[in-house]
Amino acid sequence: MADSEFEKITPADINLSGKASSREAVSETSTAPLGVEEIRRSDEEKKKQSRILGGIFFLLLALVGGVIFILPELISPPDSASVSRVVVLPPQANSAAPVNSVAPFEEAQKLRQREAAQNVLAEVLDLQESLDEKEVSLWAEESINRVFELASIGDQAYQGQDFIAATSAYQEGLDILSTLDASLPDVFSRYMAMGEQAILDDDPTLAEESFNIAVLINPDSDAAVTGYNRAQLLTQVLVFIDQGIEFHELAQFENAMEQYQQALDKDPAHIGAGELLASVTRDILDRDFSQVMSRGFAALASNAPEEAEIAFQQALALKPDSPEASSALEQTVSQMTLSAINIHLDAASAFENQEQWQQAFAEYDEALTIDPNLVSAREGKSRANSRNNLDSYLDTINNDPLRLAENAVYQQAVSIYNEAAKIEGNWTRLNDQLLTLRNFIERATEPVPVQIQSDGLTDITVYQVGNLGLIANQTLSLTPGTYVAVGIRAGFRDVREEFVVGFDGQSPVITVQCVEEIL
Repeated sequence: MADSEFEKITPADINLSGKASSREAVSETSTAPLGVEEIRRSDEEKKKQSRILGGIFFLLLALVGGVIFILPELISPPDSASVSRVVVLPPQANSAAPVNSVAPFEEAQKLRQREAAQNVLAEVLDLQESLDEKEVSLWAEESINRVFELASIGDQAYQGQDFIAATSAYQEGLDILSTLDASLPDVFSRYMAMGEQAILDDDPTLAEESFNIAVLINPDSDAAVTGYNRAQLLTQVLVFIDQGIEFHELAQFENAMEQYQQALDKDPAHIGAGELLASVTRDILDRDFSQVMSRGFAALASNAPEEAEIAFQQALALKPDSPEASSALEQTVSQMTLSAINIHLDAASAFENQEQWQQAFAEYDEALTIDPNLVSAREGKSRANSRNNLDSYLDTINNDPLRLAENAVYQQAVSIYNEAAKIEGNWTRLNDQLLTLRNFIERATEPVPVQIQSDGLTDITVYQVGNLGLIANQTLSLTPGTYVAVGIRAGFRDVREEFVVGFDGQSPVITVQCVEEIL
């Protein structure tokens, strides 16, 4: 969703009640029962009373001191001659009683009670103002009306100088406000839940009202702000959903999907739009699956198993767990598999007849790739592998028969020849290879005369034969193989001659003599 659609809001932006704040209400009337001016006048009166009480206290202290210390000195005992008669007169009927004869202690008690009432009243005003900012009248109208009622009762008692009753009424109202203040987390949660449910119930008005109160209670809550913004967009979201449902009912699934997606673009968290989008997605999947399956069966009926296989594979890609698609694909593959296996087996048999064992091995392997449990292919692969190994060995030894000079190689060749000779069948290539090998084996042990020539001054040694000494000419009988002759002569550079005794029966002549003098 675009950032502009979810712009952060503040409590000042949201006010469903249309009421002015508590501070504005106080400033607009001079007769508010919970006025701040009354507290100010009370503070001035308390200061004035304190000054009066202080003066009275010091005056009384001075009078007591005069009575105790000065008066006895001024009074002398009266003499009898000067005693005068005291005449008691009856009180006059019109004499008036002294006005405002309240004792200082009683006055001080009144002041203290009045101060207590004012302190509670100040707490009431502060807490009331804080709750008014959170639009308490919207979510606790009955309780806040009771607070105003108690405030009026307290004001009447206050004006009648019954400060204890006033304090009691104010305190009861403060207790109610404190309870409301303590319940703010629960109230916030309740209105958040109401807002969420209103969105689920497609009620934009209730949703906006609920999230509005939640934001007023907790302006720092991202969830509340997000909920309020979602509520403001809910009407647009519902329009997209309704249009999507109309397309959905007409089986215009792509159009319905587009409308549902636009609803989610407005509100990605809207559960209803998400469920509808999932529903139309499933409908599109079912439609496409049915179309692909129909195309596959039509291909089978037209004897086009390759096309059918592609179609059924597409169906399985759409619904991997579909037993219908799996069964159809299995049937198609079974038909194709049998045909493919027969093709590979026929090809392998043809290569065997031509003694092309490596190609036969590859065809049997292809057949086993299709069906690893195919017995005939497994046996054929093993047979082709053995014959291919034999064919490679015979070619190798026949192309390099001098290796038979080594006893181990000679013995192995004899053993392999004897086993290969037991193979039944008319195998032209194999028979030719065995005839060639037999010839090499027979001649490998037949000595061939080899003539060694020198100058009689060079000491000659033939490896694998022995030292010949200083000779001019000597004939050796050597079996086919590779030999090395070395010549040594004092003052001359040593010579080394490597020579081969072949299977052709020819007698080679080897000259070994040191002729390069060392300076």
